[in-house]
Amino acid sequence: MKKKFVVYALCAAMVLSMVGCSSSSDSSSDTTAAADTTAAAEETTGATDDTEATDETTGEEGTEAADSSTTELSSDMTTEEILAYAEEGMQTTIECDPIEISLACSGTVEGTAMGYAVDAAIEAVSEWTNGNFVVTFYPGGELGSDTELIESVQLGTVDIFTGSPSSQGTLIPNLNVLDIGGLYTDVDDCNEVLDEMYDTFASYYEEKGLYLGALFATSFRILTSSKPIETAEDLQGLNIRVQDNTYHMTFWSELGCNATPLAFGELYIALQQGMMDAQENPWASIVGAKLYEVQPYIIKTNHIPFVSTYVMNGSKYESMSDEQKLACDQFIEYCKRYTMAATPADEESLQQTCEDYGCTVTDATDEILALLADAAEPVIEEMKASGDVDTDLIDTYVANAEAASAD
Repeated sequence: MKKKFVVYALCAAMVLSMVGCSSSSDSSSDTTAAADTTAAAEETTGATDDTEATDETTGEEGTEAADSSTTELSSDMTTEEILAYAEEGMQTTIECDPIEISLACSGTVEGTAMGYAVDAAIEAVSEWTNGNFVVTFYPGGELGSDTELIESVQLGTVDIFTGSPSSQGTLIPNLNVLDIGGLYTDVDDCNEVLDEMYDTFASYYEEKGLYLGALFATSFRILTSSKPIETAEDLQGLNIRVQDNTYHMTFWSELGCNATPLAFGELYIALQQGMMDAQENPWASIVGAKLYEVQPYIIKTNHIPFVSTYVMNGSKYESMSDEQKLACDQFIEYCKRYTMAATPADEESLQQTCEDYGCTVTDATDEILALLADAAEPVIEEMKASGDVDTDLIDTYVANAEAASAD
């Protein structure tokens, strides 16, 4: 991800050559290992339904941010290793004037990888700046829904919003390319593409008066069902609940399913009463809403990546000094890295919860994976025909995704 660490780190280094900055803190955030976390009860990926929440994001001193791929992420990472990875290569002494920043999200984050990430990052940035860079976090929709929060960031009443780009598709239609399913099976491939195209996406935010601090994927949406799903025949006529998203509906309809939008709050009862046969969501939603109680089969289809953003009011960002910008960028990058590092253990724990209850958890068969990849084409064609999304962007994004997956 290419941002402005080079300039800010150099400026800070020049200041620090003349004035030292102490950074000490006696307080400590709750950074319990991610394997001990529990999922949020709300849905954790974006949609046009504002009730669906977002759960869920590098640099040597004087140089550009360190490449987060230098450390291999796994579920075996300890809390100490996660913290070290999150701060790797960052400037830990920053002389800046006092500033207060508000950060908000609509999702419930207590006990989640994202919640721990933000808590740890707030402590870290305070230590780096000797308490001068203060972040106040408002989770759980305290300041509004996803749509309301992105509008508040535009207006400047909230400084930073973290959430799924799907909830921002009305404001920035080009973000809809991230809702094309069947392009990835590995989250690292998705992040490779997002990093490569960061500047392109950042320009769309800039046109709306916004600063894109981070864009990254942590996991995938997966399928749960009342029956095993192993072949094309198993998908035919499957009554599947989907988000109120035209591209998601097209994707599942192409697979032979009866795709039906339904409010997330009504999903458990619909599955329990047999009104729906299946649904798709990230692990945190499946466990948070206890859908495993009414869906005995979980298939790791990894069909659509769960992408997160940190978006800031552009005027607020530009009004900050170089040192404050450095602290802000490192804070966001720390959140991103911590969330990415903690997610594997988090999801391993969530899967174990489902298996302990009696669910059968399987990888998608090669036949299903091939069908998912094929189902992307009609979505792409529909997106191009809509006229809302730049066709060159669609072609570039798809080509990059195919290249990353082929490596």
